[in-house]
Amino acid sequence: MADLPEIEVVSQPILLVLATEDDGPVGWAVVLPEGDFWLIRNAARSLTHGSSLSVLTSFWAGILDCQVGRPRLAEQPTGDGVRE
Repeated sequence: MADLPEIEVVSQPILLVLATEDDGPVGWAVVLPEGDFWLIRNAARSLTHGSSLSVLTSFWAGILDCQVGRPRLAEQPTGDGVRE
């Protein structure tokens, strides 16, 4: 990805994660600046278009029995990452 050029834009999409407490992420959503979204579900390997954030947080969250939120990277274990 570092080899790709940067392209200037006026706005950018937001990445959201759909997750369950037991299974972790069950899907990802890219919310476009205009308000609609694309949902990528892990298990079904499908791409679904939706018209608004409220559809994602109510309908799809209910269907998939999950929460919708902003992703945060889990803390990495301490150390230099090198196995001995």
